[in-house]
Amino acid sequence: MTFGINSRSEQSRRTFLGRSAAIAGGWALHSMQTQNSLFGLGNAGADDRVLVVLQLSGGNDGLNTVVPYEDAEYRRARGRLALAAKDLHQIGQARGLHPSLKGAAQLFKDHKLAIIEGCGYPNPNRSHFKSMDIWHAADPTGRDLRYGWLGRAMDLVSREKTEPSLAINISASSPVALNGVNYKPIAFKDPNAYRYTAAKDVTETFERMSGEDAADNPLLARLRRTADDAVQTSREIRSKAMSYRPIARYPRSSLANSLRTVAGLIKGGLPTRVYYTYHGGFDTHANQAGRHVNLLNQLDGAIVAFQKDLEQQGLADRVVLMAFSEFGRRVRINGSGGTDHGVAGPMFVMGSRVKGGLHGEHPSLTDLNRGDLKHTTDFRSVYATLLDRWLTIDSKRVLGSDFQKLGFLA
Repeated sequence: MTFGINSRSEQSRRTFLGRSAAIAGGWALHSMQTQNSLFGLGNAGADDRVLVVLQLSGGNDGLNTVVPYEDAEYRRARGRLALAAKDLHQIGQARGLHPSLKGAAQLFKDHKLAIIEGCGYPNPNRSHFKSMDIWHAADPTGRDLRYGWLGRAMDLVSREKTEPSLAINISASSPVALNGVNYKPIAFKDPNAYRYTAAKDVTETFERMSGEDAADNPLLARLRRTADDAVQTSREIRSKAMSYRPIARYPRSSLANSLRTVAGLIKGGLPTRVYYTYHGGFDTHANQAGRHVNLLNQLDGAIVAFQKDLEQQGLADRVVLMAFSEFGRRVRINGSGGTDHGVAGPMFVMGSRVKGGLHGEHPSLTDLNRGDLKHTTDFRSVYATLLDRWLTIDSKRVLGSDFQKLGFLA
């Protein structure tokens, strides 16, 4: 279809402009919300706290990550998957970290890593998709999984301050966790490729219109200004990420690249309160031993480099990282040398302002729920602690109830 404005009747031209405005209007709302989030805040202050959320997708095997090596039932249930005590990084209370977690064990000993044991929720769901949505929405009932706990938090900040906060998702599309009723996060997998493609569409539309009609249409004129601002915003993000020179050496992995990007944006002074990133592949139904080694090796290298980088850049007191998985694995090994979908598992919180150590209660390996660990800590208590004591956002208003606060923040 061609847009030969001069060859159309006046009625056709007006119809075209009206339709263009209607089509562009939906884009404009999101674009203006996003660019207001970025430009309204200016640069972050030195004391602004940042939460980095790391999603371990697939269901990490908590029992082989934080190992109760003195529990005889662990060895009976796990068979050839059971890890020997001599190979573990012992962290006290008859617990040992997986052999791949050497750096994490040192962070634990340096009181920079907290492990919250037995995290889960009532009436657990073993579906990857449903359980992940429950963790994202912080709603075990599953009644409303449209909006996430962090998105609702950003909604509150936007209402209570004249300048809204901002969340960035290091992936092509945003998770439910970051979706608010009003707030919509920025999402990109590669900051160098982050551009507003819709802005290009609007610009091309203007080029095809006569200057007089464009100038006389207030909505389209505003769209043009918004498009220009959005382009500038994406350039700023690309510039801060790509010009960053880390002091620590990051390993070669997707997770390490994501955390390097996060460090660069924090160093660049973006007003971001929440970054969200991912490490996948934990659905280890078969041949788990070798796969888990590789997954935890990548995790260990990335988070250790990230923490070291933040410390050397003078940013560590502002940043806390929280890692979770949608569920753990079943207690018993399966017939394929792996483990199946379970329920409870550990969460991890890392940072210089963390009160390192073991928190919560390790679930019993004999008092089970249909072969699964019973959760001993509601994951929403971890969320509530981070909201109230780190981000200083009222957790009761975000989560709908007053959950117990835990002692993992110094």
